[in-house]
Amino acid sequence: MRTSSPGGEGRPGSPRENVLSPRQLFFHAMGAPFDAARVSKALLALAALAALASAQPTIYILNVRESQGWWSTPDLLTSNMRDLLQSAAEDLGLSFSVVVIDSIEGWERLVSEPPPDAVIVNAHGELVPVPPKYGTDWQSFYRDLAMNIMYRGWVFVNPVGYGFFYVTYNYSRGDGGWGWDLLTVGPSGLDVLGGWLGILATAWPEAAGGSLGVSDIGAHVFGVLGYSLPDTANAPRPITTYVPALWYFYSRERGNVTAYSCAAFKVGRGALLWGGWASSPTEQQAMVAAAMALYYLFPAEIQAARPKPRGLSPEQMLLIAWGAVVVAAALLVLRVVLRRGSY
Repeated sequence: MRTSSPGGEGRPGSPRENVLSPRQLFFHAMGAPFDAARVSKALLALAALAALASAQPTIYILNVRESQGWWSTPDLLTSNMRDLLQSAAEDLGLSFSVVVIDSIEGWERLVSEPPPDAVIVNAHGELVPVPPKYGTDWQSFYRDLAMNIMYRGWVFVNPVGYGFFYVTYNYSRGDGGWGWDLLTVGPSGLDVLGGWLGILATAWPEAAGGSLGVSDIGAHVFGVLGYSLPDTANAPRPITTYVPALWYFYSRERGNVTAYSCAAFKVGRGALLWGGWASSPTEQQAMVAAAMALYYLFPAEIQAARPKPRGLSPEQMLLIAWGAVVVAAALLVLRVVLRRGSY
């Protein structure tokens, strides 16, 4: 029996020459000729797709069961945010994953072994849970958090209130559930974190000097995402600083400083995103949190998208309802007058 071999047509092949490689066997079984160049291109394409999948950003929502919220209800805020993020992914074709950090051990592990370029959204409001390994040393924790922002590319999103104002520590579990100690660190929390980040700032409303108006970017982002947020920020704790923001949804200039709400401050490889939003409604808290995280991750996609058709605002609906009542009353009076005139 004669077989084909690499040495030429009709030349007897040795048993080694007649052995097919696994890739050749696969294509032989599929009834297709083996093409090394085509296989190499296919493998490269698969490798590229795998790399793209691994590069998919992850949004972590910090909501540990061993702690509490301040100016926020963490479970409700987390649920609303997940719904909004899922809707945005479907509507705009965005690719990212969402992970809820629901235990203090998981939070400690994330801080100690920081994945690069993580987006952390704090659902605890004005409070940040301190991982157990720090004990009561919240200053060292804020330092390490700042290091993860600057050198590991973390994006820390604090949507609600005066961020870093409270901490919890000393977690324990009893018959009634989890317990913890609450500590008010006050403005020193932002001072310590901001000191490491190079951001000198305050979030007391007096420094802002008044209300903050929506920016063109903010109006566009809200329109694209379909969020009904006010033209004046519902943010009693805006961040006021000399440091210029990378972008912002609301602002107010006052002398040499600017007050921001829903703003991003680029620091090293990462960023601090500040909302300063009010304690209610939770739906608005979730909207500003999702809007900031999504715009930071996908600015080009959101800028290129068209705003959704905007429905009527609650104020407009109320005016229409009142108008309908007035018209109905006028028609009723007219009907009575016409009846009396007919007698």
